[in-house]
Amino acid sequence: MPSSRRDALLWMLTASAGGSSWAQTATPAPAAAGSQPAAAPLEVAGFRFDPTFSLGGKSLSLNGAAVSYILSVRTTVVALYLQRKHTTVEGALAEPGPKRLCFYSLRDVSAKDLSNTFIDRLRKNATSEEIAGNFIQIAQFGSAFSNRSKLMRGDFVTLDYVPSTNHIDMTLNGQHIGETMTGEPFFRMLMKIWMGARVRESTREGLVGQSTS
Repeated sequence: MPSSRRDALLWMLTASAGGSSWAQTATPAPAAAGSQPAAAPLEVAGFRFDPTFSLGGKSLSLNGAAVSYILSVRTTVVALYLQRKHTTVEGALAEPGPKRLCFYSLRDVSAKDLSNTFIDRLRKNATSEEIAGNFIQIAQFGSAFSNRSKLMRGDFVTLDYVPSTNHIDMTLNGQHIGETMTGEPFFRMLMKIWMGARVRESTREGLVGQSTS
């Protein structure tokens, strides 16, 4: 990202802290011998999410999926994978270990607008202490789409946290994008983009398995 873009992001975050298609789904984990038949993928808004997949040698389960909106327009369908399922936002945010957030774009959308929306929601749903402690990661996340003009309908984005490396890796249609970010606390901040108190209720509920609308 050009230095001016990163500087602008850091300036915005400093001010906030001071004042307060390549349609794919996750790879399923192999079923154990004698186990029950695998659950069917969950379909939301025309896109399917597999019930399980393996990350860093651990099996993760689909916790929930939901449509996310920008200015009341259906923009992405997002899913959360955890080692243990949770039916509350608080439980999901507190769950340790490997995790995945992933989403499909439901329409063609400006990459800059999407990135700005994510940063705005991250800022609104994080504490000033969280923002102060994660300046670099926030700037890295904000620059991830900087070499693209737009996301197309069906584009698939993943955000994976692997404890053994303490890394957060981001991919677009299977290709690594952006800089590798670090820290489980920052991944929880990313979760709040879709699960924070100032996020549409139907999106929060969907990610803890209460709704898929």
